[in-house]
Amino acid sequence: MQDSRELAASIVRNLLSLMRYSHRLGHRLRREHGISGRRLSVLRYLGENGEHAVSEVSRYLNLRDGTVSPLLDNMAQEGLVTKRRCPDDSRRVLIQITEHGREVAATAPMTAFGLLRRDLPTLPPVELSAIDAAVSRIVELAQLDESLME
Repeated sequence: MQDSRELAASIVRNLLSLMRYSHRLGHRLRREHGISGRRLSVLRYLGENGEHAVSEVSRYLNLRDGTVSPLLDNMAQEGLVTKRRCPDDSRRVLIQITEHGREVAATAPMTAFGLLRRDLPTLPPVELSAIDAAVSRIVELAQLDESLME
């Protein structure tokens, strides 16, 4: 059995590998497909779930509306999404993927977090609970500064 230091080092190595992979894939996505991982996540979310309000896209990305709105504005200018006012509530803006956005999403590789979003729900609930508890504990131990979360 491994001692505590070896296990802790293995956990940190795995987390660093995930972060490094995600960072490097983000660079590759920009270089080869002209899109960031975050924008690709938006396209895949809208492609799979249809039209949604800005607040729902923000919740999916775990970001504030104020951060997501400019992102969606830029994506609309690039022809990846369209924006329109909700006919029932003019305060809400609805976002929909365009055909160009679908083409970009179809050709770009899945990100690590995209794969996790897709595959985690297929695990048994008991395994998901264990993973959730472990990741929550890691976040707690990392003492994340909430002001840096976006």
